[in-house]
Amino acid sequence: KNNEDETKITSAAIDTLKGFSNILNLKNELNWHEWVKILKLKVGAKSRGDAEQLIAFAKDHDKHPAFQQDIQNFTFSIFDIAIEAIKEYDDYKKQRGLIDYIDMEIQVKRLLDDPKVKSILSSELDLLMVDEFQDTSPIQLEIFLKLSKIAKHSVWVGDPKQSIYGFRGADPKLMLEIINASGGVKPEDIQEFSWRSREDIVNMSNALFSKAFSDIPNEQIVLNPKRTKLDNPNDPNFIAEPLEMNDAIIQWHFHYDGEGRMPARPWMENCIAHTLTRMLERETYILPKEENTKRRLQAGDIAILCRSNAECLQIAEALHRAGLKAAISRNGLLSTAESKLILACLKFILNPSDSLSVAEILLLAARMNIETIIESRLDFLEKLSNNINTSAWASENPIIEQLNNLRSQVVELSSAEILDLVLEELDLRRTISSWGKVQQRMDNIDELRKLALKYEEACNRLHTAASLGGMLLWLNELEKGKQDMQGSGEGTDAVNVMTYHKSKGLEWPVVICHSLEGGLRDNVWGINIESEPQTIDLDSILGNRWLRYWINPYADQQHNTPLIERINESEIKKRATQQALQEDARLLYVGITRARDYLIFPTRNKPTKWLNRIWHDGDESIPTLDHTSFESPWEWNGMDIIKDTPGDLIFPRDFPYSEPLEENIAYFNERAGKNYFPPLRIDINHETFDTEYLANTANAIRYDQGILIDDEVNQYIIAKMLKAFLIADNLNYSTDARLEMAEAFAERYGVTEGIDYQELTRISTSFYSFLKNNFSIKRMYRKYLVRVYFKDRLFEKIIDFVLETDDGLVIIQNSGFSGEEKSWTKKSKELFDFLFLAEVAILKTFEQQNIKSYVHFVLGAGIQQVLIKLKVSV
Repeated sequence: KNNEDETKITSAAIDTLKGFSNILNLKNELNWHEWVKILKLKVGAKSRGDAEQLIAFAKDHDKHPAFQQDIQNFTFSIFDIAIEAIKEYDDYKKQRGLIDYIDMEIQVKRLLDDPKVKSILSSELDLLMVDEFQDTSPIQLEIFLKLSKIAKHSVWVGDPKQSIYGFRGADPKLMLEIINASGGVKPEDIQEFSWRSREDIVNMSNALFSKAFSDIPNEQIVLNPKRTKLDNPNDPNFIAEPLEMNDAIIQWHFHYDGEGRMPARPWMENCIAHTLTRMLERETYILPKEENTKRRLQAGDIAILCRSNAECLQIAEALHRAGLKAAISRNGLLSTAESKLILACLKFILNPSDSLSVAEILLLAARMNIETIIESRLDFLEKLSNNINTSAWASENPIIEQLNNLRSQVVELSSAEILDLVLEELDLRRTISSWGKVQQRMDNIDELRKLALKYEEACNRLHTAASLGGMLLWLNELEKGKQDMQGSGEGTDAVNVMTYHKSKGLEWPVVICHSLEGGLRDNVWGINIESEPQTIDLDSILGNRWLRYWINPYADQQHNTPLIERINESEIKKRATQQALQEDARLLYVGITRARDYLIFPTRNKPTKWLNRIWHDGDESIPTLDHTSFESPWEWNGMDIIKDTPGDLIFPRDFPYSEPLEENIAYFNERAGKNYFPPLRIDINHETFDTEYLANTANAIRYDQGILIDDEVNQYIIAKMLKAFLIADNLNYSTDARLEMAEAFAERYGVTEGIDYQELTRISTSFYSFLKNNFSIKRMYRKYLVRVYFKDRLFEKIIDFVLETDDGLVIIQNSGFSGEEKSWTKKSKELFDFLFLAEVAILKTFEQQNIKSYVHFVLGAGIQQVLIKLKVSV
């Protein structure tokens, strides 16, 4: 009233408090509590009486009907929008003939109510097995219950202590009620032993969680360790613990080497990373799974568990700063250098005028600096403006030239095939690996290839065309939605970093439980599922359940408002707190039971709220771990559980930066391009080896006048028949037997007229008599198979005759040549290569140097020696 500024403030406050929407508009400026303080400070003494009514009104604004109506309208609008969105989504799917996973669950649930379906399944379904049932959603539970009534037998396997997916719809309370309604858990069905963890880890878990899970029978929590410190000769499955292993439970307590307040994040994460480096440097031993021999700890044996993805990123950065690699799944795949290079190549193939992609290729692949690229571009544009004939910008660059050549090859290829072609033809993996962080970059390339295939699968499902341009747009949408997940970079040299939720079902020799300082997440705002009945109806799991949605009218302000103070005193808040405590206990149980050999709790001079409230029934203020003592607060079966607490973990505010050691990646030699590689088998009819030997022929010798053949008879067939007969004939046979055999050969080769069978026997007799008279034969081999490698290639042929004589070895190869004697020399030369390789084979087989080769002209009844001198050493 008395001051213009006061009037403005008062008017603004009144207008603000009139409507809920206006309060929301101020959520980024001043909350209602701050407005009240301003009113108290600004209003003068004379006007304070008038302002008291306004201040009182401000304090009680949440009781105003208009304020409450605004909240109700907002809440109803949210549900109305959700209903319309679901209808629109259903229409979209029906128009395209699509169903999603929820549709499948709903349709299966409805089918199981159909008498015909139930009748068929009852005759076919003998056994139902449900694994990890604690992670199932209520609708899945209803499906399984319906199936269990149909099946003759059913087996359910699960652990309510590991039900940590409440945000996905899993309801631990619902599962416990189903267990109790089904008769409870039988003693013989309870897991009794732990085969994974060392004795102290198992006993510590027993002590901690038998107290935390007070609503679960003790026998369903406690496990007996198979890995014990003392020998147990009565147990054949006993796993001995190596003496070199240190205490299983470790507390790393970090001290600040400085004055003043303890540094904020990421000081704690840097301390963990540097202490982990020390642990890897000294001799720390583990016992690998399913092995009986210890070995030294490696980075890949370690997992650091965090409560949130943001904390995972901070830990990964701290590990990298300490010179360690981190295996972590995070988004940002398309913003990595390797993805930018690959996508630039794809964009340039799609559009040769994309100068930005050309610049990225020159920068990343050609390793040109930015200044050189800009100068090159400006020079090109200047020539273009002056009408100077020039080719496309940077077309002379080998990589750009190669991409231009590939463009014509990708016309009929899919987007995934184009990506693979670019990777292989440009050998981009070799280029990218030279940048360092090799394993991470190679994993990212694989993830990009998977996304290309995923895009094509999505197009197939939606019956839409897939294209390179479409894939690039699809990838761009993934990047906008932060769904472009990088490769995790897993390996023996990388520490595993992940959330507690993602660690479920896995195990590591060393587990570090981070995020122990986090507060309880017992927020009542948002959506919750409420169940009306106190007992569950097994015939209607989903019945009598409804959604409750509460909006916080003060945005992110969680304290110092009358509404929140009343909520904190309500039964709903108490129930939410109890549920959050149970969720916390289950999540910590999952994290602790991932450890095989060592379980590490990192602490500093701040309370470990998470661990404190689990051990002290929700009270976060009572410390659990004492960093000045090796004793832990836990004992089991009368035995105190000891922990190791190193006392030298003192760190400054700032940490040095160390580059991780890079291992060389093994590659094949760089590609030599298209080359001629000879086939394995030598083709003697189309190849020559005349550079490997010297050859000549001697005078031919005739041992008979030759066979008389009718001019109308095919001489080629006669020659084949005669060569076969010479191989089969034997002078020791009787004359009649030899004639009978000659007649049989003639019939086989279709030569029954125009030849005298006695001619065959006469030629054969003359041939063998010649051999007997000219060679002192000790043994004769007919149709002798030789198989030899000559200069890494295989020569495999049959030699007609090989003779072992007093003077060495003799090779005789039959020829069916029907020409005159003056042409025999020419024909013999055609067999030089064959005889050369035959001599090589015989030399290796018989290990004799003295070898003579002959060509036998069977139709002319003559033989000619071929003189071969090897140039090579065999």
